[in-house]
Amino acid sequence: MYILERLFLISSLTIIFISVWFIPKEKRAQASFIFFTTQFFTWIMGLTVVELNWLEYPVREFYKANGTSFSFEYFSLPVITIFFILYYPSNKPYIIRLIYNLSFSLSITVIEHFIEKYTLVIKYLSWKWYWTSISVLIVFHLVMFIYKWFFKLNGSKDSLD
Repeated sequence: MYILERLFLISSLTIIFISVWFIPKEKRAQASFIFFTTQFFTWIMGLTVVELNWLEYPVREFYKANGTSFSFEYFSLPVITIFFILYYPSNKPYIIRLIYNLSFSLSITVIEHFIEKYTLVIKYLSWKWYWTSISVLIVFHLVMFIYKWFFKLNGSKDSLD
């Protein structure tokens, strides 16, 4: 039962774990900080939207223990945030940074839309697609702000440019 959904969850976790190997060795400490900081915020946001019945995860890991998507909140989005922050084009013109932001947030939103439409992994109740883009951007930039503050980065040394 729910073979497609289980296959999707396993595939997404496999891709996420493989992508970790593409984090440069010299940036692994920063990546760990970004990973755990993102988990803190996604845990709060994920539980909030589920408890407010804005969306639900009919097929999920740890069905009895947690109403959120464990793989997305605790693995997928934190790893995506690592790549978003470490490769952020901070020294590029505004339009490049805008395109970078939109490409990350809209990619996640489009993927989530298809997952919501064709599987039982996520179901929107009163949630709208644009809330995904907005919440992802908020998490990205909140974590980036904390990351820069913690590592005392300013300007040119805050990414892999």
